[in-house]
Amino acid sequence: MSQENVELVRSLYEARDPSRWFDALDEEVELDLGPVPDSPVIRGKDAAIRWSRRWWGAWEGYTLEAAEVIDASDRVVVVHDERGRGRGSGVRLERRWAVIFTLRAGKVVRFRAFQGVNTREEALEAAELAE
Repeated sequence: MSQENVELVRSLYEARDPSRWFDALDEEVELDLGPVPDSPVIRGKDAAIRWSRRWWGAWEGYTLEAAEVIDASDRVVVVHDERGRGRGSGVRLERRWAVIFTLRAGKVVRFRAFQGVNTREEALEAAELAE
């Protein structure tokens, strides 16, 4: 199942279509956005979609590109690059961070973000793949 999980996650990034992401979410999905101020864990598909639409809607030219996709059995670690420009402010967003996708039966049941200085290493350690 791990290769199928990797292919599913990779296809989400390649599609560059928010609806593709939404289709991949389990009804009970949990989004843990990590150490983002005032960001609680978001539970449930509907709440995750609302949050995502607000986030993506705040940016012009928003892109999220997978730089590295790592197989971790029922989980997939992704190091990705996020870019955009604030719609109202014009502020540029450019950052690299990592996430762990946990999948079950072809659906994302958990999305855990790592947004610190050593995001790749933190994500690999959390996925028990530390080098």
